[in-house]
Amino acid sequence: MVRFPLPRADGVTELIDEPGIALEELSANLRDLERLNRLFGGTRLILRYLRPMLRRAQPGEIRILDVATGGADIPVAIVRWARRQGRRVRIVGIDKNPQMLRATGDRMRQYPEVSLEIADALALPYPAASFDVVLCSLALHHFSYAEGVRLLGALDRIGRWGFIINDLLRSWHGYLLTWLAMRLFCRGRLVRHDGPLSIRRAYTLSELRAMVDQAGVGGVRIHPHPFFRVAMVKEHGHDGAPNR
Repeated sequence: MVRFPLPRADGVTELIDEPGIALEELSANLRDLERLNRLFGGTRLILRYLRPMLRRAQPGEIRILDVATGGADIPVAIVRWARRQGRRVRIVGIDKNPQMLRATGDRMRQYPEVSLEIADALALPYPAASFDVVLCSLALHHFSYAEGVRLLGALDRIGRWGFIINDLLRSWHGYLLTWLAMRLFCRGRLVRHDGPLSIRRAYTLSELRAMVDQAGVGGVRIHPHPFFRVAMVKEHGHDGAPNR
């Protein structure tokens, strides 16, 4: 059987990345994305790989960086888990879009463990090993291949214990089913447009493996998950040495 792979939509901009989106519409879009993360496993995926790292940590405050945090739903989920476990976490969520953080800021009053900062994922202003763990959810596909290589190197440099990336995998069936899911579960024009386009902009497993090799980041495990999700996990021992 002849197969026709889905070409990557490189250089196409998602609506969420365009300037001038009204705050109300942006807030609604972030709520849509949070609901989709819950429904289709994005939040569970991050917690699945993060919880073992945190359980092995010594008592004390754990510092986490969430790159391209958007609506900060992932930091909120981590804080809720940590509170139940009696663990102390300090999470910095960054995004380069000030409007995004403005739409998120009021909610963070309930979560003083989370602080929001304006920063570019491709120019992270943090020294090496300045956080215990670095997270990046649904952002990698927004970058070109070369930018993705740069991002992997930066996450590896900043995360003392490692990093966890949660993203999408590109395929025709993923594109078609995502197009359908957006119309069943979401009303906003942003997510209806950007959801299927995100699949088209995502990378395949082979492309992600090549990206990791080119970045020179060893020890990265790549795990496909249901609903066209993928986890890329680099974990050091808590002494800074790579786990084997």
